[in-house]
Formats: sequence, C-alpha cells, structure tokens
Amino acid sequence: MLKQIRTRSQIVSFRHIGKFWNLCQLIQRLQIKMGWLMLISLLGLIYNTACQGACPGGWFGPKCQFQCHCQIKCDSTGECQHKLCSIGWFGYKCQYQDFVSHFKVPVSEIKSQLSRWSNGDDSDCIEDERIKIIKIHLKATIYFTWISLTVKNTALLTRFRLTLLNKTRRWDCEKLTFAFIDKDTVNIRCNGRELVNKIILKGDGLATLCSIHVSGGRNMALKQRVTTDLNQVIPDFTLIADGNIDTNLEESCTSVGDVKMLPSKSWTLTFEEPVVASSIEILSKGNFTRSGNLFLETFDQNKVVLFNIKDPYNVQLYPYHHKAPISGITVMYKKSNSRYLILSLCEVSVYGECVPGRWGLDCQQSCGSKCPSSCNEFDGTCPTGCLGYKDGPSCSKKCEQDTWGVNCQEKCSEKCAFNMCARRNGLCSAGCNAYSDPPYCTQDCKEEHYGRDCLCDGKDRTEACNPEITGKVTVFTKRPSSCRDVISTHERVVVRLVSGLKVMCDTKSFGGGWIIFQRRINGKVSFFRGWDEYRDGFGDFDIGEFYLGNENIFKLTSRRRYELRVDLQFGKRNYSVPFSKFRILSEREKYKLKIESTAPYSNSLTYHNDMKFSTFDSDNDLDTGVNCASVFTAGWWYRSCHTSNLNGLWGNSEFGFGLNWKSITNTSSFATFTEMKIREV
Repeated sequence: MLKQIRTRSQIVSFRHIGKFWNLCQLIQRLQIKMGWLMLISLLGLIYNTACQGACPGGWFGPKCQFQCHCQIKCDSTGECQHKLCSIGWFGYKCQYQDFVSHFKVPVSEIKSQLSRWSNGDDSDCIEDERIKIIKIHLKATIYFTWISLTVKNTALLTRFRLTLLNKTRRWDCEKLTFAFIDKDTVNIRCNGRELVNKIILKGDGLATLCSIHVSGGRNMALKQRVTTDLNQVIPDFTLIADGNIDTNLEESCTSVGDVKMLPSKSWTLTFEEPVVASSIEILSKGNFTRSGNLFLETFDQNKVVLFNIKDPYNVQLYPYHHKAPISGITVMYKKSNSRYLILSLCEVSVYGECVPGRWGLDCQQSCGSKCPSSCNEFDGTCPTGCLGYKDGPSCSKKCEQDTWGVNCQEKCSEKCAFNMCARRNGLCSAGCNAYSDPPYCTQDCKEEHYGRDCLCDGKDRTEACNPEITGKVTVFTKRPSSCRDVISTHERVVVRLVSGLKVMCDTKSFGGGWIIFQRRINGKVSFFRGWDEYRDGFGDFDIGEFYLGNENIFKLTSRRRYELRVDLQFGKRNYSVPFSKFRILSEREKYKLKIESTAPYSNSLTYHNDMKFSTFDSDNDLDTGVNCASVFTAGWWYRSCHTSNLNGLWGNSEFGFGLNWKSITNTSSFATFTEMKIREV
C-alpha cells in the first residue's frame, strides 16, 4: 500500500488561500480537488466569467504556460520592464537560457569587466579596440545552435567569425546565417548541430560588444502534461513542471513513500509538440530521495525510446547529446538494496527548441515557403544574411571570387592578387598583389621584388612576372582546362577551370597536374553530411578541408580517363596509394565506384569497387541490417560496411569511426592527413 510523506486533505483548507497566487488559481485548484458536481459546475462558471485571460504574477501566455525571467517584472505579454532580463536569461521575452559559463580575453586590464557581457543589460557595453579574440566557455558540452550578439557600433554588426571547439576537434562553422533582431542585435546560427563546449569569437565587431549569449534553449517542459504509473491518485504531481525550483516539499515537490517494496515508480512528461532538446535538468529534495537509482528515458511520437541513462542521483544537469526530436521524457526510480524507497521530485526542466520548420513559443506555427526549415523561432521570419553566400536564406550560392562577407556585400581588397579573397573573412586567398605576407598582405615587397607575394625579382620572364608591370600581378585571361595546365611555384593552387569549376590543384606530387577532390587536414569541417551535400560538394578551400562533390567528380571522370592517387599520413609516415583507373557513375546509378589497382595497400579501397555511394539519408550499401553511413557517421562507397572510411570522424579511434584505411591504419586508429586526387591519363 502506498502512503504519502505528508497526509493532505482532499479538500483545500482555508490556510492554503494565502499561499495561492490569486483567487483564480484557488478556483482552479478547488475544481481539481473537490468531488461535488454542483460545486464544480458553479466554480467552472465563476472561472469562465471572471478568470479567463488572467495569469498569476510572473506568468503569461494563452494558457499561462510561459514563465517571466525579468529583473523587475513582465507585463501581460511577457515583455520585461526596461527590457532587462534576469541574469542567465536572454532573447525573445527573456525565454532563452544563457549557456555561457565565463569569458576569456588576452587583455588583462578588462578581465574584471567581462561579466557585463552577460548581465542582462544590452546597453552596458565594453568598447576596446584591443579585443581581437574572445574565448567563450560553456557550462557543459551541448549541441550548439545559435549565439546572440549586441554591439554599440551598428556598422560592425556583421563583422564576426565563429570557431567551434569540443574535446577532440576545432572547426569553423560551415554556414552562418544572420537574423537581425534590431539595429544593434544579431542572432548567428550555425547550420547543423555539432557538440561544442567552447567558442572562439573573432572579428572587428568585438571592439564595441555589449552582450554575448549562447542559447541553451527554452524550458519546453513548463505546464506540459504529467502522468504517473502509480495506481493511487497523487495530489500535485504536476508540480514537477511548474517552474518552481524551491525544494520546499509541501509547496513545490511531489513525494511518495513505498512500504510494500514495489520495484519502481515513474513520472512521464509529454509535450504538446515534439521538441529538439539540448539539456535536461532534474531537481529533487535530497533528504527525501534515498536508496534508489534514477533512470531517465526520452521517447518519440511513437513511444520508441530514443535515449536512456542510469544515474545514482548525483547530478542535476544532463546535457542531451541526441539529434532526434523527442515527444516526452520518463523519470523513474528503481530500488537498489533498501526495502524502503522514498521518491521526491521538485522540478524537471527540458531545455531546447522547436523542431526545424516550426516556430512560436508553443511551436505550433509552421515556417513559410521561403525558409521552410530554418525560420526564426520567435516570429517565423527568414534569416536575412548568410556569411559567404549571396542568396539568404537558402545560402546555396557562394560569393563570387571578388566579394565576401554577409550576403557578399564586401569587395575584396586591391591588395589581393587577381582580386580574389576568402568569402567569409576577406583574406587574400590567391596571394598578395605586391605584398609579401599572404593572406594578410600588410608587408611591402623588398627592393627589386614585385608581383604576387613579391616572388618576382626581374629574372622571371613568365606571364605572371612581367617586368613591365612592376609591383603588379598580371591576371591570366585564359582559364586552364585541367590542373595539368597549371604551373606554379606553390604546391597547392586554387583555380577556376574553363568549365567554371573551382578546384584545388596539386602542382608538385608525382609530376603535378592533380585535381584534389577530397582533403582532410585538421578536422575543422564535418564530413557527416547528407546526400545533397555530398552530391554538390562542401567545405572550404581556405580552411583546407573539402569534398568536391560527386556530381562534379562524375562530370570530370565521364569525359576522359583518370587515374587516382590516395595520399595519407599515419603516425610519422606518409603513404601514397595509386589506382590506374578511377571513375564514378551518375547520380541515377548512385555514383557507383569504378576503380582498378594492384598496388600495395590498394585493397582497402578495391574492396569497395562497384559499390554505390551511401549517406545517412540515402542507404545504398549491401548490409540489410544497418545503414553503414549512419553508423559510421560519414558518406562513402560502403559495402558491409568498410575497409576504408576517409570521410569518417576526425581524430576518432573507436572501431571503424575514424579516418580508416585498414591495410595502413587498421580500424582502431586514424590517419591525420588525407587527399584523394585524380589526373587525366
């Protein structure tokens, strides 16, 4: 038989009246607790006529389900007085949890002032041109979604760059979208969800920063439906999702004692709409939870369990490292050794956002056709800016070679050779025009030197070193048809071919003339991509990591015969594996791989000959039990599953997950450099 820790009357006594927020809430509570039909009807009439639309202090929304987080108070719509959010909260109606732990800057004189960036006052700014880099440390490792920045100088609102870090790698966000909240605040979102525990912020905008907030999501659990597996009615079990973090047992917690040695008890919270979770926080009354273990499960719309964890109740915050949307969570206690189990929950919070394509505080609105899966969560509008792209919000058309920045509005400097610069930061990607320090181009040429990167000295008579144009770079008017036509003193050169395709050429290895179609050097670019991205290509020549795209590789290899060379670095040794024939078939044939080689170590790729390309959203491998691309987090010509996996996880030594080439690295080690390159035969 179950008994409560404290016996409560089924009828609310008058001593409780002073503890309710207002009369309307008292009526709601009486309707739930009292059993007389006539009185319930009377109370319902009073509630409908007098109380609809009224919310208790500190709450707002059509169902009073959203909690205010203001330094002073909020109005009936949730707006904070003087727009001052409580510390730890920010954004639309101060609903978003700030996941910043602390900041670090290399300027010692202002280290004591850094908390001003997260004090809730967006008008309190730090103006200092010495700030060139800010390291943002997060409270825990989470899937990074977006960062909010407020500046004093509005001309610098787009002048930011993000580098993301976790315990194993560091990379630049591939696609940054900018949502301009007002004239001085921008929300910058990174395409794709990646685990992050630190962010490095750079750019001219750092000189006038007023606030920095990293979204940890909203509390999606508030006032959601809560049920229990207990047979007896447990008064106030909905208290575990009421936003009250007080651990006063009688007023804000749910407690049950078990004297019959029942094996477990659980509470289940179900969302009205699926959510994408970033963390789960559980608050208990420590003195009233003992002799048991906590089990936490999440489930989808079909009640399929997505995630579960067992914990001896030693932590409160559980970072949620799973990408699939969830429809609810179950918190369960199971006894360990004791005959007596006492359960207590005070509050369960689930921080996250709406699923892509939905918006609104209740996630019940759908994004429009212009940005069906990427609209702003608070008002449904589309992001208006893309860093390095010219077609926001789709962000599919890269800047031309002479432009850069958000929506390609910036022109490359005249210091840049061929007027070419990196589309995201404006650095001179093809070298300097009469400056010696690419890509920054700040150091003048020494005497008698000129041309690109000051490499010309009057002895050269090539087109690029025409002595009649001292100090300038002659732009080539004729584009090469392939990398065989490119002659350069640089080992790696980025050019645009006659076909219009931009490629990186290897001009030195084994006679040069190689088109590099896959490159991994530092882990800054994620290769866990879908079919469309592997088809079209992704990455960045400036970062040094990219995949040229299966459609581009198909078009190249379908016209002429090509050979392949795979270069790897493993340990302190370099390897080069040649293949006499290489091509892939069309998209209709799933970019099937066709290769020939009898060279040493080549069997790690010939095992995949005649295999179709697979990604997590296009399973074309021969294994009927699993999707190899999903399991090994890459796109590749999987069989069942692989003996090579050069698009795998950077720096990962788990079995089969890293940059594997079995005959060289085995399956539990990884290469630290890879290039796959082709050349016309």
